[in-house]
Amino acid sequence: MSAAISSGPTTGRAPAILMSLFFAVIVLGPVAWALATSFKTEVEAVAVPPTLWPNKATLENYFKVFRDQSFARDFFNSVIYAVGAVVLALLVGIPAGYAAARFTFKGKRALMLVILATSMVPGVALLVPTYYLLDTVGLLNSGIVVTIILSARIIPQTVWFIANFVEAVPVEIEESAFMDGANRFEIIWNLILPLIRPGIAAVATIGIVTTWNDYITVAVFAPDVAKRTLQVALVNQVFDAVGISWSYMMAFVVIASMPVILMFGLVQKWFISGLTAGAVKG
Repeated sequence: MSAAISSGPTTGRAPAILMSLFFAVIVLGPVAWALATSFKTEVEAVAVPPTLWPNKATLENYFKVFRDQSFARDFFNSVIYAVGAVVLALLVGIPAGYAAARFTFKGKRALMLVILATSMVPGVALLVPTYYLLDTVGLLNSGIVVTIILSARIIPQTVWFIANFVEAVPVEIEESAFMDGANRFEIIWNLILPLIRPGIAAVATIGIVTTWNDYITVAVFAPDVAKRTLQVALVNQVFDAVGISWSYMMAFVVIASMPVILMFGLVQKWFISGLTAGAVKG
């Protein structure tokens, strides 16, 4: 009887465990294949039948990536665009989210729905009119304009997230601070921001990943090679007239993915707690 009872929960979890393993293989399989290919020579990378792991691992593909004169420039552009867009989104989203959470005004609900609706408009639908506008005023290939466009795409979700995080903070805390003589700015800077720090980390992480992986914005609005990012450089290799070097490309993919992977590992604790705090209003 005791054996049957103890095996019951394990048996009940078996389908969930198998399903989790199945999806893990689907998600991690391509990643493992890319990583293995990055250590292969080009001859082995295109060999038939393929090998799961290189017979003789090499780091030459990674050396080639770092020796590429344009890699450092493309990497720098990716960092500037992503960090700049997220900083700008937070500068706009934090005050707007706080106002949405704490102030009551006519049309507030409609305004928040409009902000949410703007995030649902496909970015591709705005490419042509935005391109013609920037071309007319001579702002194509402007890093500042690209940063603003990337920021505009993540501001709506930033406002909504920040509003939820602020609403999770009891309003009585602010009322006590007001009674002690603090003004609105001091309350936001010294009280609200430290309390919603995990939420800000979650918003920043989502924003960094979104902008870092963006291809179409930079490719369309900054066609100049000097303004391109790692993602644009990666896609350009597919259309290279010389042909695709799969081992080199996989090494490039691994290196281009590492910054966001490392960043997520560093802020993982804040990211998870931030999403949890935003899901429950106090």
